[in-house]
Amino acid sequence: LGDDFTFPTQAYFSDVPTTHPFHKFVQKLRELGVTSGCTATTYCPDAVVTREQMAVFVVRAFLN
Repeated sequence: LGDDFTFPTQAYFSDVPTTHPFHKFVQKLRELGVTSGCTATTYCPDAVVTREQMAVFVVRAFLN
């Protein structure tokens, strides 16, 4: 798969605009249901992720 995949182009999160270098990855994670962000409108891309949160991401990624 690499970096060649489709993703929603309109930003889900106000803190990850289309100009953000990881926009497409965050968009895909949201589209796949792996994350819903730290609030309804923000992703908090610079926040530290705990081991608990990472466990949720991994399980959602495998089960979706």
